[in-house]
Amino acid sequence: MRSLKSTIARVAAVALALPLFVGAGTPAATASSAAYGCAVTYDATDWGTGFVVALTVSNTGTITFSPWILQFVFAGDQQVISSWSGVWSQTPPSVQATNPTWYASIAPGASHGMGFTATYTGVNANPTGVTLNGVPCVVTFLYDAARRDRRDGISPVPCLSAAE
Repeated sequence: MRSLKSTIARVAAVALALPLFVGAGTPAATASSAAYGCAVTYDATDWGTGFVVALTVSNTGTITFSPWILQFVFAGDQQVISSWSGVWSQTPPSVQATNPTWYASIAPGASHGMGFTATYTGVNANPTGVTLNGVPCVVTFLYDAARRDRRDGISPVPCLSAAE
């Protein structure tokens, strides 16, 4: 039979160690990770061998992004050929846009408009892995590149020729 003293010591040891194991599987959110947030609107117009994209990058968090870098990955052979409102570079399949000198920060609640023109062959798939300073962004695609139609509720208006 165990002594009362050794039983109390074991119960105390378990009671002290239990909180370490119960919380071990759930990482605690840090103040900095909860404070960063971003959203990107990706609006593309495609003409079969190329496309133009208007991007809106929004800070949905509570901390300013300064300086900032937007990054994403293309699934196909898309090649950026011109751009605006950012310092753009591409190392296929990755694309990066860093802040222009005249817009070095994106404050909480603020947005920055930018864009690019690109070429492709095959399928113009939407980019993946969109991040702002490494923070994953919520992305709204106003254009479904694989289907080549808009998804923002705007229906195409049929055009009539002068002969009709």
